[in-house]
Amino acid sequence: MIPMHHFIPKDPHLKLQDLQRWSKLRQEQLSQAVTITKDTVLGFVRRLAEHGNWQAIEQLLKGKPMTKAGKFLLQELRASVVSSLILRLGMRRVLAVGLAGILLPFILAKVAQEVLSRVKRTPDSDALKEEAA
Repeated sequence: MIPMHHFIPKDPHLKLQDLQRWSKLRQEQLSQAVTITKDTVLGFVRRLAEHGNWQAIEQLLKGKPMTKAGKFLLQELRASVVSSLILRLGMRRVLAVGLAGILLPFILAKVAQEVLSRVKRTPDSDALKEEAA
């Protein structure tokens, strides 16, 4: 089991500042990159859910892509984020890869937190917990 903190870069705020300085990205572009990354992640998770691939969603959101399929899905998601940043913001590939590497772990953690909070709030989850006990 690989915890999520292994995927989060050390001192991400410094790396993001360095990337912003080097690339001369404006704050507005960074905000758009965050939105694009979140939309891409949500779309990716939605497509997995439509295909009923719940185990892959769980691995992806927990940050534990241990299987070859899980690692492949993470690589596919990263490539999808990079291509979305290139197409929607007209960004160079080097910048898109750097931003995806920094933003993706945080967006995945935030999406996982939202999903878990929604699951905990549903009345069905209480019934499932009682059945399991």
